[in-house]
Amino acid sequence: AAGAGIEAVAEEQKPSPDASWRNDFDDPVTLERDWKFDGSRFLVPRTKFYIGSEPTASQGKVMVVEANKSTGVMLVGLEKAPVMRWRWRVLKPIVIKPGETEPDDQAVVLYFGDGTLLKQRCVGYRWEVDTPLESSGLRKYAAGMMTVSHRTVRNGTTPAGEWVVEERNVVEDYRKAYGKMPDSYFIISVGANSQYSGSNSRAEVDFIEFIPVREKKEPGKK
Repeated sequence: AAGAGIEAVAEEQKPSPDASWRNDFDDPVTLERDWKFDGSRFLVPRTKFYIGSEPTASQGKVMVVEANKSTGVMLVGLEKAPVMRWRWRVLKPIVIKPGETEPDDQAVVLYFGDGTLLKQRCVGYRWEVDTPLESSGLRKYAAGMMTVSHRTVRNGTTPAGEWVVEERNVVEDYRKAYGKMPDSYFIISVGANSQYSGSNSRAEVDFIEFIPVREKKEPGKK
């Protein structure tokens, strides 16, 4: 049984054979060349993003996301398949005081969206603290220039340090949120915020890839 578990973990780390784009964060040059930082606020520290070594990652490297009372995202523009698949974990979660309402902070969040510098729409997949799974909502940031349809895909029920693989049809999620298809050229970004809770969080992203929609198999069919 233990061996089967190890095999399952190894299998989920492998690139999907039909992936149209994948980043394993194994090359610091790629991060510096293709990704850019955004989302800073006056007098608020910037969230840190860098490549770190991690033997349990698919290629031995991860994007480290550290938020120390800070905010910010790293983003990259793409033209890819509709389903986003990624592997991530939280090592140091956002901390809130008992009985305190959870603030708008996340140890890590992935965004998918489009738009211009003055008007952006995106969907965000958040790793929260106590917010119930699959909770969703719509928020506006930057004086209304950015609209985010957010969804809680992970929270404190997932133990710190545990790797999790997610798979979302981001194009369909975008269509449901905004009533239109996203532009063919879109942006994905990785972010973290800890400014409101005053936390010092840390998360890691092993890989991000885009794959076609998988056909749903009927019960009993292989």
